[in-house]
Amino acid sequence: MSHDRYVKNLLLRIKEKRHMMMIIANRTGYISQQTIKCSQDLDKLIYEYQKLLTQNCEKSVLKNHSNSEVVKKFG
Repeated sequence: MSHDRYVKNLLLRIKEKRHMMMIIANRTGYISQQTIKCSQDLDKLIYEYQKLLTQNCEKSVLKNHSNSEVVKKFG
């Protein structure tokens, strides 16, 4: 699976989990064990997404830094 496709799939899973959590919370209460479990699962998905964003940002910064070093040396 490509990186972009993985990110899109992850965002879809986050959206679905959030929707499911709201349904469960409305049925069982906002502090029920089912709601808390669903919330924790959602937290894990969001954390995974944030980690991907951070990694991409770091790669972009490193790439831009490397490119600017090349320009300084050979520009």
